[in-house]
Amino acid sequence: MYIVIGVIVSGVLMVLFFILGALFCRHLVMEAQEQARYDAMRYESYRLAGVQRMADPRPYVPPRPRTPRARGWLPGLTQLDRMMREGKRGTILWRPEDRK
Repeated sequence: MYIVIGVIVSGVLMVLFFILGALFCRHLVMEAQEQARYDAMRYESYRLAGVQRMADPRPYVPPRPRTPRARGWLPGLTQLDRMMREGKRGTILWRPEDRK
């Protein structure tokens, strides 16, 4: 009886570890793809700025953008973005309680 329970628990743990490993590998691959896209955009901006040789001075490239979760969006920014695209001006008033 204990052997059957041990085999079942071992099987469940193996499947769990496999799934966790797959999720971790997916995270690493997504991070590498994001870095590759950023590098490609940076080299393209260098090319558009006229950099031809390694000795040429490099133009400013802003730091890699963070994900929206890490950026900590404030409430109402989508409204402000929409208004700015329409050519209007706007002000957002918010309280710390609104961030929840």
